[in-house]
Amino acid sequence: MESGFLDHHSWQETLSGWATNVVCGRGRLGGVPIGCIAVETRTMELVVPADPATPSSEAQIIAQAGQVWFPNSAYKTAQAISDFNREGLPLVIFANWRGFSGGMRDMYNEVLKYGSYIVDKLREYKQPVFVYLPPAAELRGGAWVVVDPCEAAFL
Repeated sequence: MESGFLDHHSWQETLSGWATNVVCGRGRLGGVPIGCIAVETRTMELVVPADPATPSSEAQIIAQAGQVWFPNSAYKTAQAISDFNREGLPLVIFANWRGFSGGMRDMYNEVLKYGSYIVDKLREYKQPVFVYLPPAAELRGGAWVVVDPCEAAFL
């Protein structure tokens, strides 16, 4: 995202240290400020720190597949959409998601609830929203439902 789509040197990532499966930020496109949300396609690591109240606990490193919304990345996406809406920015979503994580831990951590937050925030959005599928992108399952305006209208 550093070069090619936005104006040169206009990109500023936000919420960068959290939920690294999703990249959110602001930039300029033809001089117009916009909000951008993109997917990270590489496998990322989630570091769960040790619990200081439990001496026997240890930090955990969990691999998270790219192109998948996990509970934290779905919530980050919804939060970024809300922030960009409040700032009055048009939004570009670079869609390349295989869907939502469906493991037992992610279901327990309310991945579907946070996914519905994305739909809610998109329905409330007051500025234009552009969903762009880059070449060779895929958009499957729940991710399709979230960004497709025809599907989201029925939720």
